[in-house]
Amino acid sequence: MFELDQYYKALEQKEINSPTTRMPLASWDIHMSHLVKEMNKHKDALELKRLLDKLDIDADPVSALLEKNAKVVVVTSPKLVIEYASSNLVEMSGYLPEEVLGNSPKMFQGPATDRDIAKQIRYNVEQKKAFEATLTNYKKDKTTYDCIIKGYPAFNKYGELIRYVAIEHAA
Repeated sequence: MFELDQYYKALEQKEINSPTTRMPLASWDIHMSHLVKEMNKHKDALELKRLLDKLDIDADPVSALLEKNAKVVVVTSPKLVIEYASSNLVEMSGYLPEEVLGNSPKMFQGPATDRDIAKQIRYNVEQKKAFEATLTNYKKDKTTYDCIIKGYPAFNKYGELIRYVAIEHAA
């Protein structure tokens, strides 16, 4: 114990005589944040593939898109209840995926959202058609962003709509 006390005193004296600036390991931080993003993309792709396989929907194109790009994937029920959101949703909207599950995509809308575009999306969903639109959405902190959405209906073998898959990214 005595040796450690001497060590700490010597270290303290050295810092007093020649102050140093302590900095975080910035390159390590950057590397780790990139690594975590890559791991999340892979985890999201596997989770989405399991979900879509369970529903008997061809998951390969969607999973590949998710892994290769930083696009957000949202899967809803036919009644537009969010059942899945990829982890990179938080980067685009500020919401964690678990915060949006069970909600309607309308939770992202607000006063600046173009009601005509929202109605057009709703019409395409009701008609069971694919759509592409840019909609002003709201982040968790109430700031706006333009969201480019490509929505695709997913049907079962009987031709019944079972899910909507939306690929999204901020403009």
